[in-house]
Amino acid sequence: MKYVYDAARGVEYARAYADYYRVSEEKRLFFYGINDCTNFCSQCVWAAYGGWLPGFEDSVIEENKRRINSGIRMAPYIWYGSRYFSGSNKWCRVEEFYEYSVAMKDTGPSAYKIYEGDWRNFDPAIAREGDVIQMAVRSYAPYRYGHCLYVTQSGNSPDRVRICCHTYDRLDAPLSEFSSQPDEYIKLRVIRFRDAWFTR
Repeated sequence: MKYVYDAARGVEYARAYADYYRVSEEKRLFFYGINDCTNFCSQCVWAAYGGWLPGFEDSVIEENKRRINSGIRMAPYIWYGSRYFSGSNKWCRVEEFYEYSVAMKDTGPSAYKIYEGDWRNFDPAIAREGDVIQMAVRSYAPYRYGHCLYVTQSGNSPDRVRICCHTYDRLDAPLSEFSSQPDEYIKLRVIRFRDAWFTR
């Protein structure tokens, strides 16, 4: 069945779980680990495809845990998260997530690249709610992309574009936290998700 990519729901999820340690332990859904940025972005994409039911009532939390365990809006054995570990490589690693998301396939998240380059040539107005921004980080892995952000608000300047992310949890932080350090965050790419097919 084909499912709508609802960016507003992805944003709602991102804001609910960005500041992870402020979420009470019984209401946490996914495993949270070191270098958690792509795990978190996959969760937001999963939520946007309807994997997540909004709400923090006990019954909704339990239903969301059941949906995770049942692989709702995931790709079994390929792109999946977990309550007990980080998830599959395509779920929790920057490059694998990108390659899988933009690949042609019958089921699973479907995305396309809308920008790749440096900050100097980047027009922040192209970023929309629900997009994923990936960056190469000089001090971490300058030869490949190594960090992942989820866009929660569009804008015409890096100060107005807002993001949520993990691995230094940020809730609606301005994109300028990264664009103002071009020697550290040396390049970026932006991917946009569209409606996609899932088996459940």
